[in-house]
Amino acid sequence: MTRAAPTALALALAAFAASCGGELTEVFACYSIDPALVGPETIVRLCVTDDEGQRVFGCSDTRLSIAQTGARLSQGIVQDRSERVAFRLQGEIPRPTGGSSSVEQQLIVPFAPGRIVDVSLHLDTRCVERTCEAGRTCVEGACVPIEVNPRCLTDHGALPRPDCDDPRLVAGCSAP
Repeated sequence: MTRAAPTALALALAAFAASCGGELTEVFACYSIDPALVGPETIVRLCVTDDEGQRVFGCSDTRLSIAQTGARLSQGIVQDRSERVAFRLQGEIPRPTGGSSSVEQQLIVPFAPGRIVDVSLHLDTRCVERTCEAGRTCVEGACVPIEVNPRCLTDHGALPRPDCDDPRLVAGCSAP
């Protein structure tokens, strides 16, 4: 099972592992929302699961403050025994006429042995009420594969490869 580690703790673990000759394998995830979707009644939930579908972090009981603040949040997910991790960022946006609209982004990313890689999930106005077929998710208004190309994983803080244009695999937000 994979476990979530607070960002500061995850970075401290990375330094400790490096000093002991070990290699930390981690996904450093950042979460954001378009300013137009931010509001006092907006709800954003995060669910992170391992490759067996077991809860790693969040899910139905976790609401992110980005819904009201618009600020980016970051989180380190340290590999334990799984090969990959799945993220689902969901938003419920109230409509002025009542009810709510939904927006979602998903991402399945493999762990890269001995590396810390950056990923980013963003709730985008172009994806509100956009439904994609199974195995795809909305990114910048278009439906793209949920799984990322492992060749394109971006090392923590590095720029993406020139031939990789997946906006979910760019240098993540900085650690707090």
